[in-house]
This record gives sequence, C-alpha cells and structure tokens, in this order.
Amino acid sequence: MSPQYKYGPTKAKEFYNDNTVIFLTGSTGFVGKTILEKLLRSLPQITKVYLLIRISGAKTLQDRVEHDIFGSRIFDTLKAQYTSAEEFHQTIVKKIVPVQGDITIDFLGLSEQDRAMICEDVNVVINSAASVSFDDPLNNALEMNTKGPFRTFDVAKGAKKLSACVHISTCYVNAPMIDAHIDETVYPHPFGEPEAIYEMLQKMSYEEIRNYERTQVLKMYPNTYTFSKALTEHLIQKRYKSMGLPIVIVRPSIVTAAVQEPVPGWVEGVAAANKAVVSCALSQVQEWIGQEHKHTDLIPVDVVSKVILLSATTADCNYTQAPIYHVGTSCINPITWGVFGLSLVAYWSAVEKPRRRVSDDIRFEMYPLAEFKRRFDNRFGEQIRTLAQHKDGKKLKVRISKAMAVPMTFKTFALNEWFFDVTNTLQLDDAAPSELKSGLRRGMDWHRYMEDYNAGVHEFILKEKVDRSMVIDYSTPRRLTEDRTRAAKAAEPDVVARL
Repeated sequence: MSPQYKYGPTKAKEFYNDNTVIFLTGSTGFVGKTILEKLLRSLPQITKVYLLIRISGAKTLQDRVEHDIFGSRIFDTLKAQYTSAEEFHQTIVKKIVPVQGDITIDFLGLSEQDRAMICEDVNVVINSAASVSFDDPLNNALEMNTKGPFRTFDVAKGAKKLSACVHISTCYVNAPMIDAHIDETVYPHPFGEPEAIYEMLQKMSYEEIRNYERTQVLKMYPNTYTFSKALTEHLIQKRYKSMGLPIVIVRPSIVTAAVQEPVPGWVEGVAAANKAVVSCALSQVQEWIGQEHKHTDLIPVDVVSKVILLSATTADCNYTQAPIYHVGTSCINPITWGVFGLSLVAYWSAVEKPRRRVSDDIRFEMYPLAEFKRRFDNRFGEQIRTLAQHKDGKKLKVRISKAMAVPMTFKTFALNEWFFDVTNTLQLDDAAPSELKSGLRRGMDWHRYMEDYNAGVHEFILKEKVDRSMVIDYSTPRRLTEDRTRAAKAAEPDVVARL
C-alpha cells in the first residue's frame, strides 16, 4: 500500500490523538514558527511541544520563547481566542518545553537530563532547523544542513515512543535537472556515490573544501544550500533501513507568505520578506527578452506547514525508502515572474508611500548584470558612500554587498524552470481532515494572493497601517510593460530594459 493511503481523515485525527508530544527544531524560523502556531491552534490534543533553542548573548531560554516566538504576530489569532494573557499562558504556553541546544553539536548539544526527557516523551520529531543562506561557505552549509539532520536523527533513535520523524528539505535538491518534470523520488547524485562524496568532504582541509565548492559544487548547483540539502537526502535514503527510523521527507519550493492561516499575507523575517524583494530583483538579471514568461514555483507557508504535519501520519520504518512529498505549484497552476513582478508594481504604485521605502522608483525593470550594477551605483552610490563613513559602516558594507549580490545569487532561479510533481502530496491531501487540508489541488488565485502578499510585507515587515479594502488595478502596469517591450525590441534588440 502506498504511504499516502495509509491514513484517511479519521486515521489522521487518530494519529495526533495518540501522538501528542512533539519535538520541533528551528521553531524561531519562518517555517518552524508557522508549524508551531498550526500545532497549537488546530490540534488542541497536543499536550507538549519540546523546542530546541540556541542561546547566544544575554538572552535566556524563557526570553527566546516569550519574545522571539510568542512575541511574533503570527500568534495574534490564537491569543484572540482567550479572554486574558493568563488564560493563554495556562492553556497554550504551558505546553511549551524549551530545551537548550544547537544542531552543530553532537546529539544537538542537549543536556543528559533534557535528552532523557525527550527520549521518554516524544512521539513526533520535526526537523525544521537549517541555514537557508545561499551564500554560506560549503563547510558551514554541510555543518548545518547535512550533519545537523543526522544529529537530530541520533536523538530520535533514543525516543521510546517515536511514530514519525519529518525532515524538511527543498524541491531544489534537484536543481541540476533544469526544465525537467521532477518526481517525488531521489535521483542518482550527479557526483557519484553519496557516502563516498560525504567521506571525501569530511577529510578535506578548509582550502580544499572551498576549492571543491568553486570548481565542482557551484558548476552544478546554484548554491551550497541546495547541494547540502541534496546530499542529506541521498544519505537518508542510503541509511534508511540501517537507521530504523520512521522518516518522511517534505520538499517545499520557494516558501512565501501565508495564503490563509492564521491571516492572509502573514510573513515574517528578513529572509521571508526578501522573497518578494528578491523576486523583483530577479527581473533585473534576466538577459533575454521574454523571460517574464518563465514559470516560478511559489508556495504559501501555511500550505507547507499543513503538509508537514500531515506527512508525519504516513511515516513507517518498514518502508524500503522514506516517502517524499513535494509542496509546490509548478505542476498545478504556476505563476510567472512577469505576473509576480507586475503585481508588485501594481500594489506599491497604488498604496500610500511607505515611510521605510528606500526609493520612489518602483519600476519593474530587466537589465543585464553590468547594467544593473551601474544603475544601482548611480541611484544609491552617493548615499551609500556617505553612510559607510559612519560608525556602523562595517555592518552597512556587508548589507550593501549582499544587496549587490542578490541578482547573481538568484540568477539561476530567474532564468530556468523546474516542474515539481505533487502526486503523493495531492493524494495525501485528498485524505486529509479539515484541520490539515491544504487546498493544494484547488490552486491559487495569484492576483488575490499577491495583493495579500504585498499587504503582508507592508504590514508585518514594514509595520505600517494597511488598507486591505483597497482595489488594485493590474491592467495599467501590464499595458506599460507591453509598450516598453515593443520599444525595447525596436530600439535595442540585444539589451533588455522593460517597465
């Protein structure tokens, strides 16, 4: 029997009635926080959630729980269900058990007492911790994204009542398969036998691994993030039977703002906000006319969290390999970069100018990289040079360097397409109870979603008042784009400059 048919709606409810203690890593991140909120709001039968939390500086475990987690606006909807802060604390917060640890340390750096508690209590492990930075050196990416999950598995092996272990990966583990229809499976690694690759990397010096990154990894993969995630999946499948763990793998595509829960457009964090900003910047590195018709794969974070929680109900260590679930839209109703960009222009043209907007120029342009750099310097060069002289100049230079690197970093995703099959996920979703049904098969109303997405960035990232009743006219930027496209083709056929 296929894993997705193991449970129907009733069985999925029974799973979380019987498995009420969760261990979650990465709970302070965008996806991890959404998983936690969904658990606490929609699955009240959950009795306890252990959170792995890294401590740095003067912050305590309690500080991080109160401020970095429950201080997030994602919990506003849940808090509103209670008459007082005390009732919320007694009903919800008391379920949280923070444990100090770090995925870069063996056995997650847990104390013997915390590890013993987890092994005694936990039914479901969800590994959301990772470095999502695309410019991490390879050794750092491997430490977080390859060794980290196996340290989590080492802890899970001791859990006496373990029913599921969910590993969160990415659709782009198969990034080298450009323009392909990609199934929910593990394909042969392009560099050869995974264990041999991993063993070789373990023995390399710092200089050797950086050279391998430049000469091998980045010639095949767009970044170290996708390579490290891919290697992890291959190692999981190779070691699946020997580990004896009920692992499932969930592969989200590009995770974006919530489509519905807890409120449409909820988004948080610099990385999450950058999905909108970066997607606009993507347009500035597209070097051939017509790239706005390229499809991308965006998936709302609340859809991802539901699939992650539902996938756990299909885990079984008796399978020959870990089940894999893609969470994406490219094979159902994909959005193009052109529609995405035009939606950005339409929204930010219509709203009152945000106080924190850097520039009045919200045009959606396409330039070769050299032209983008020249325009960036012309527009912001003087201000940047002035600001860089201040005492915080070093931090500013790092931020500027990252901003300049955005077009090159994301170039691969702008110029190429992938089509991620979601057969397993759709069949799983069809059998989901209402609490966990993602609605993936129904598809997305992209114009409505983009309006909510932009409003979410406006409200939750820029922290400004948003008029959600405002009607956005998408026709004007589209007409302007078509006019500029015709003009660009006539005047400069080999250079793209489009509104």
